[in-house]
Amino acid sequence: MGTWLVTGANRGIGLEYTRQLAEAGETVIATAREPENASALASLVQRHPQIRIEALDLEDRASVIALGERLEGAAIDVLLNNAGLYGGSWDNASHRQSHNGMDYDLWEQIMRVNVLAPFQIIQVLRANLSAGQRKLIINMSSDLGSISNNTQGQSYAYRSSKAALNMVTKGLSVELGEQGFTVISMAPGWTQTDLGGASAQWPVEASVANQRKVIAGLSKADNGAFVDLLGQKVPW
Repeated sequence: MGTWLVTGANRGIGLEYTRQLAEAGETVIATAREPENASALASLVQRHPQIRIEALDLEDRASVIALGERLEGAAIDVLLNNAGLYGGSWDNASHRQSHNGMDYDLWEQIMRVNVLAPFQIIQVLRANLSAGQRKLIINMSSDLGSISNNTQGQSYAYRSSKAALNMVTKGLSVELGEQGFTVISMAPGWTQTDLGGASAQWPVEASVANQRKVIAGLSKADNGAFVDLLGQKVPW
């Protein structure tokens, strides 16, 4: 068993990761922007005391630094940079990312949360990960971040943030790979979350279960890869 740090653990994919990992006996450091309002996460802690909830506001660089200070000396085996921002659901917010209706403030916010924050988290927790066994970093990307697969346009802010996150993954895989790290981007599939909606292909439980199977089979040879929840390579 090991220790995972999961960002955005108060709902959706992050909450389900926390549940499945805890049930499997893993120790989970679960972050949420407002832990006092994360009732579903608090319920999990009651059943699984090895879950540790930590406050983390991805829009606040000081909050990321403070998390690192609180976790000083704690070994982390796997970092799951899961938390991300779209700005609403696909159905009710996509117009804010259209060519004719772009909300530029939202675009800047999405870039801070989806790109800058994951990079800073890796930087702040590098010593913790170095002390871990797997030294594994998973950046939660999206099929929408694939430039090759973009045949629809739209969602410019979210797409560009995930493409940028993929570049961060690739760059860090080169630099940190020399130190024994494995850094990958994961596309979780069209999942029934607040973003994906109820008509999405994958129930959140199945999406996470499949992702965990892929993660369990990762090796150093996968460093710098962009894979989906079935283990297939996603074109950049």
